[in-house]
Amino acid sequence: MLQEKPRQPLRTGKMTEAPSKTRAATADDKQPSHARLLVLDGLRGVAAFGVINDHVASATIRALSPGRYLAVDFFWVLSGFVLALAYDDRLKRGGQGVSFMRLRLIRFYPLYLLGLVIGGTTMLYGAIHGWGLVTWPTVAMASVFALLFVPCPPLAPGFFQHLFPLNGPTYSLFYELVVNAVYGFFAPLLSTRVLVWLVAIFGVLVAAIVPLHLPGAGWRWPDIDAGLVRLFYCFFMGVILFRLRDRIRIPALPPWVAVVVYVVIIGMPVPDAWRSWYNVAVILFAMPLLVASASRSKVSGVSARIFALMGLLSYGVYVLHVPLLGIIQLGLSHFGVQLPGVWMVAVVSIAAGALAWIANYAWDIPVRRWLTAASNRRDRRIAGEQPG
Repeated sequence: MLQEKPRQPLRTGKMTEAPSKTRAATADDKQPSHARLLVLDGLRGVAAFGVINDHVASATIRALSPGRYLAVDFFWVLSGFVLALAYDDRLKRGGQGVSFMRLRLIRFYPLYLLGLVIGGTTMLYGAIHGWGLVTWPTVAMASVFALLFVPCPPLAPGFFQHLFPLNGPTYSLFYELVVNAVYGFFAPLLSTRVLVWLVAIFGVLVAAIVPLHLPGAGWRWPDIDAGLVRLFYCFFMGVILFRLRDRIRIPALPPWVAVVVYVVIIGMPVPDAWRSWYNVAVILFAMPLLVASASRSKVSGVSARIFALMGLLSYGVYVLHVPLLGIIQLGLSHFGVQLPGVWMVAVVSIAAGALAWIANYAWDIPVRRWLTAASNRRDRRIAGEQPG
């Protein structure tokens, strides 16, 4: 799902979060990796805020963004591209799977845990006040599985068919860890030719399976097959786009044009009879082309700062907005306030952006630094215990 752009190295084990040097850099590619990816950062932020519309009941805004759930496919293509940029050369040498997965967990878990605490607190309140299917045993079981970062077994019909009932959107993070593990441990076997075959197979499966499910399928147990085929197609398409970026020169979109293109893709008013096939076309073609084109875009000045800020907020907004929505709804209901849907979207968006910014500096960065340092100490201790 959502990925961090390459930053300064965070050392842990054999790998760092610094990007590897790309092959055969052209004149256009000599700018720093951070500058090259700022437009993708901005798009990631736009997509993350757009996902809020999928969870806040606003008929007006939902009508303007009927394909908002396709943000997840954009995230997964972007993830494949960015992780290949940062790690592909090293992973292909083999023996890096454990270190790579440790980095991915360190990247995801702090904000994931914060969202889980907020969402779990809301569900506990619901259990105390008798919210239908929300009971102490179901909340306790869902919490145990969530802490382990694995899907909760279906506890009851409806709400508890979610893979992650305490914070629904985090299903995409688990999916991403699954494909990260495949990539990390089997990268030496995943030549570009092999990936092309895999993407072709999963592309056929996307076309065959996705139209049989709900829009945005993947977050419920009955739709897990559709979610997995979307995941593997999108992620490995992102890896292919990175590997072939010097051979296939896709024109760069101007930064704000890229944003408009994304908004048009998710806002296209397609008749219901054709919606499933439109989704398939977006997954297979539109999102990969957008990532490939936007990865070559250049941005500077005020626009660069805006895109960087959107990228900074993107993961926090995505992983925190649903738990935050529950808290806001409880507060409004306590005071007898009912906001129109459009206003509710605005309130949640502003609150999620603010919380994401605060949590980034007050929680996410410090905890990741601590986890990285602890991981490094463990590696040094193990290395010291091994015979020389």
